Amino acid sequence: MFQLLKFKDTTATTTAIPEGTTLQQVHTEMLGLMAQEHTNHHRMGLLYNYIVEKQLAEKAGFKDAREFLSKHLADLSQATLSTYGAVAAAFTEPVTRRFGVTCLYLLLIYKEAADIEVDHAEPGNTPIEVPDANGQLSAKPFGKCSVEQMRRALQRKRKPASTKPLPEAAVALAEQYREAVTGRFPPGARVKVSVRNQKGKAVLDFKGIPVEQVSQFIEVLMGQLPPVPRVE
Repeated sequence: MFQLLKFKDTTATTTAIPEGTTLQQVHTEMLGLMAQEHTNHHRMGLLYNYIVEKQLAEKAGFKDAREFLSKHLADLSQATLSTYGAVAAAFTEPVTRRFGVTCLYLLLIYKEAADIEVDHAEPGNTPIEVPDANGQLSAKPFGKCSVEQMRRALQRKRKPASTKPLPEAAVALAEQYREAVTGRFPPGARVKVSVRNQKGKAVLDFKGIPVEQVSQFIEVLMGQLPPVPRVE
C-alpha cells in the first residue's frame, strides 16, 4: 500500500481590492502571484523527478510513474508534469520564479535546436534569434523575450534549412548508415541517427553513442565506406 503526500491548504480568502490602489501596487501584487505560481510548479517538478528517480511508483506496485500519476493526479497531463520536471532539473527555484516555467522550457528546446550554450544559473543573457512579422531576425536576450517570441524563434529553428529536395542517392546512403549504426546497438539503446536537409545536402546527426562503444561505432562507419581505389 502507499500513502499520498498530504499538503496543507494555504489558500487565502479572496479580499476586496482597497479603493485607491495604484497601478504600481496592482502590478507588484500580480508579479508576486505569478512568482508564487512558478514556485509551486518548480516544486511539483522536483516531486515528479523524485518519484521517477527513486522508482517510487514501481515499488508501490504500479507499472511506472505515468500510471500512478494518471490515476491520482488526473487533472495534470503527463506533458505538463514532464515540463515541470525538465525545468526543475535544469534551473533553480529563484530562476524559475524570475523567468517562468513556460519560457524556461522553451529555452531548453531552443538550446537543442540552435545548438547553443545556456548558463543555467543566469540564462537571461542567452541570445535568441527572434523573427518579426516579416521574417526579419533580431537578436534579443532571453530575459527580454516573451513566450510568444520564444515560440516564434523555436519554430524558425525547426524549419528545414532548405526546401530543395535531397538527391535520392544521398538519402539511400544516409539510410544505409543509419541502419548499420542502429543495428549494431541492442534494442532499447538510446542511440539516435537522424538525417536532415541542410541547404540541399543530406547531413547525418549521431546522438547517444556510449563512450565505451565509440570504437565499435567507428568500425561500423568504416565498414560502410566504398573501397579506396588502389594507386599503381
